[in-house]
Amino acid sequence: MSDFDPAVPQSFIKNLRDSETSINASEELKDLLNPSISAQQLSPPLTGQIKKRLNRENEYYWARDRNGQDPDHSRVEELRYMGFEFATTKDVEMCSQDTVKGADDKGFSNEIRSGDRRLMKVPMRLWREMRKAQNLRAIQQTYPQGRGAEGSPMGVGNTLPGVRTYLSEESVETIRGRAVTGEGGNASVARVPK
Repeated sequence: MSDFDPAVPQSFIKNLRDSETSINASEELKDLLNPSISAQQLSPPLTGQIKKRLNRENEYYWARDRNGQDPDHSRVEELRYMGFEFATTKDVEMCSQDTVKGADDKGFSNEIRSGDRRLMKVPMRLWREMRKAQNLRAIQQTYPQGRGAEGSPMGVGNTLPGVRTYLSEESVETIRGRAVTGEGGNASVARVPK
């Protein structure tokens, strides 16, 4: 078998050849390398997948909405306050109809749920604003640049709140020379001119 499935990475094939493993080592290996067999997942998790988006003006989001003996709808209510709404069968077509609860005779339902998750929709503009805020927060955590109350870069005085700091034209040796030394010879604090 000289032709290999193009989906198999070349580095894998090279490592296989370098290891001197026989291509006929197992049926699974033969099937993996055989280009006439297509890779197809037969047990995908269809329960939470949207088959078709009928309303493309919204983005869809699975929100925690616990039912049962100890219900907790707090996350759904938080999202509704922020502008999210419950997705309906007019918005999406689901892969599994088991997720559509309480459909009427026309097939309409505003309750699409998978376990303790409920499908919600949000206008695309609001979704993009939320994602931008999350991305900016991630960038700021990756590249921290302190900002003061006015939004300007923080100075030395902002780093230690309540402690007076100043910028000096004096050399380090001059400041160390004014430091008070204790009995052990360790310098404690240099006196700062007022």
